[in-house]
Amino acid sequence: MLYKVVAVICKNLLRLIYRVRVEGDMSLGSVEGCIVYANHINYLDPVVMGGFSKRQIRFMAKTELYGNRFFRYILLKLGTFPVRRGEADLSAVKTSLRLLKNGEILGMFPEGTRNKSGAPMDAEPGLSMIAIKAKVPVIPMAILSSYRVFSQVRLVIGEPISLEEFYDKKLTMDHHREISNSLMGRVFTMLQEAGKETL
Repeated sequence: MLYKVVAVICKNLLRLIYRVRVEGDMSLGSVEGCIVYANHINYLDPVVMGGFSKRQIRFMAKTELYGNRFFRYILLKLGTFPVRRGEADLSAVKTSLRLLKNGEILGMFPEGTRNKSGAPMDAEPGLSMIAIKAKVPVIPMAILSSYRVFSQVRLVIGEPISLEEFYDKKLTMDHHREISNSLMGRVFTMLQEAGKETL
């Protein structure tokens, strides 16, 4: 309930502050459990993705944000769950798999941190590893904006991508990193195509 209320508030606030343009199917209704993933340029990226999605997106958040009792309570109520960055957090992986197998949507930023340069960064292997383990499709999203007040924020949603060819195969972390980088390549192609239009 809290998530829906906050999502509506955030959506309306974003429309007041920015010129939001959403392209693609934000109902995400063609799949049940799936991972939506995007480039990460600003701390508002998950707010944009969650605020304009017709379904709840569950995000990981760094453990440091859960140190304060009040923020921990709010973050958990909003459906986030903690992840220890820079290491293999098995607890976060297990939570991700459980959510996906329950038909929920997981939001990820494969670059692992904000990328303000716009140049491709190496993706973490987690996107590939979790999607293949859970046997769910992934949906690329491209976010374009300077996030200056009254500027345009464009959210472009791609088509679901199946990773079925990798199911039940023995893959190393290097393989998963390669697959994740390939998936992020789709996002950067979308960014280039969308960037041909003036923001």
